[in-house]
Amino acid sequence: MVRFGVPENFIGDRLPNLLCQFTRAFPAVRMDISVSMSMDLRQMVDADELDLAVVIALPGGAADTVLRRTRFVWVASDTFDVAPGRSLPFAFFPSPCINRQIGVSALDGTDVEWHVMFTSPSSQGLNAAISAGLGITVMIEDDVLPGMRIVDGQYGLPSLPPAEFVLLRRPGGCTPAVAEFGKLVLELP
Repeated sequence: MVRFGVPENFIGDRLPNLLCQFTRAFPAVRMDISVSMSMDLRQMVDADELDLAVVIALPGGAADTVLRRTRFVWVASDTFDVAPGRSLPFAFFPSPCINRQIGVSALDGTDVEWHVMFTSPSSQGLNAAISAGLGITVMIEDDVLPGMRIVDGQYGLPSLPPAEFVLLRRPGGCTPAVAEFGKLVLELP
C-alpha cells in the first residue's frame, strides 16, 4: 500500500497522470490518497498516517526534497478596491493553513487595519470570494486565475516570502512500492 497526501492546489493535471502511470505499472498495490491542507499533511506524515506527501513550505526544510519553487503573493480581483481609511477585508482558508499563517504574520507586523471577512476550506470557495471582489488573500503565484491580480505592495501590504512544493517522506524505511511512487513524484514536470 502507498499512502500519499497532496494539497488541492498541487492536483491540477499532474495527479491523474501520476496515479494512472503508477496503477498501470503496479496494479496489485493499493493506493490511499488524502487531499488536505499542507500543515495537516505534514502532521499526518509525522504521525505515520502517510508514507509520502507533497506540501507547500517555506524554503529551508533540511529533510525536504524540493519539487518546485514559487512565491506567496497577495491577490485580489481585477475589480477590487477599498476606500482609503477602511479596514482591508481578507479571505483565508481556516487554520491551520500556511497561506493564512504567512498572511496574518505579515499583516501583524504592519499598521494596516484588516479583518477576515470570508473563510472557506475549499479553493473554489476562496476563489469565488476573491473573484467577487470581496477581499484579498494569499496564494502562490502559480494559482492566480484570470480575473485576479497580484496586489503586492498595494494597500500597505508587506512583501511575502518565497515558497516551495516539497516531498515529505515518512520517517523510517519505506516499501519498494512507496519508493517507486516517490520516484514518479520526483519526475513530475
